[in-house]
Amino acid sequence: MLMAELPEPLQQQFEQTAQKLYDHDATKRAMIDAVELWLAKQRKHQIDIEADANDKAYVKLKEELERNYWGKWVVIAYGQLQGAGDSLAEINHLAPDAQHRIVMQVGERRPKEVTLGWQIGFD
Repeated sequence: MLMAELPEPLQQQFEQTAQKLYDHDATKRAMIDAVELWLAKQRKHQIDIEADANDKAYVKLKEELERNYWGKWVVIAYGQLQGAGDSLAEINHLAPDAQHRIVMQVGERRPKEVTLGWQIGFD
């Protein structure tokens, strides 16, 4: 069981708002929502940290990847190259617990994104 003491004004506001939003077990349900939201925020923060480290690693590794791994599939996780292979199946097992991974085929370029619109003409 988790016990926490909140400052009185915060506790009153919390309980009043919970009563407005929930019919049954209002405070308990609101507390569960609050903890789930906090945990989600922490997970997102960890993903952001790993993504930033992986992006920086990619920038540092880009020339080496293009020189030594052209056409290969690579995985960057935990801020470093985890491995390379000839197919996604060969590298799929690398860094399975990472919150964020860069998985790419070296040298492949994404097609340029274009916006398609409609033109209507009246005669």
